[in-house]
Amino acid sequence: MLPSAAGGATTEQVGYFEVGPAVLADWIVRGFDSAWDTRPAGIVTMEEAVADLLPSGTEVTRYLCVPVGEWTALLSNGHLGTDVGVLPSYAARELGCRAMRVLSVDDTATYPARVLEVFGSEGEQPLALERSIVAANDGGRWVFETSGTAYPFEDQSAYQRRSKARRFTTEMVYDYLRALGVPTDVTIDWSGAIVVERRR
Repeated sequence: MLPSAAGGATTEQVGYFEVGPAVLADWIVRGFDSAWDTRPAGIVTMEEAVADLLPSGTEVTRYLCVPVGEWTALLSNGHLGTDVGVLPSYAARELGCRAMRVLSVDDTATYPARVLEVFGSEGEQPLALERSIVAANDGGRWVFETSGTAYPFEDQSAYQRRSKARRFTTEMVYDYLRALGVPTDVTIDWSGAIVVERRR
């Protein structure tokens, strides 16, 4: 399942876009300059995907668009792991699709976190943000924050737990993704992945 620590920092954050991988890849290329292009990834496992996304410096130079049911998962070769940045917000506005930034970092990590940011045509402008839920510890103290209108499927009673770390758990992240239509229990089709990369 994505996001998870299975592929280290590369798979702890993932973008989800409710379009096919070719549509997403072409849209990313159009947003950059002529030095960017697409190609079939030619991989069949997550291990190969992670190896293909080794950082090449401080800037993101490669994205991987992976089909997951009717959605596309987006990973990148950021020097600290995948960083989808503002792409979900732009995709929601420009492609008219629902898009998400999702993060799940184990509590044993230096900076543990669970983040779900959902963008869509019904989201609040200017970012098209529908909903944001964050439980994170970025240096000693856990914080828990939400914004936007809660979805009917949310377990809002969990948000009252004494421990902020337990208010939004990894299990809840997966539950919410399934409720939003992302099939977290299907085998990921790595062989259908498309690479978007900047030519050297």
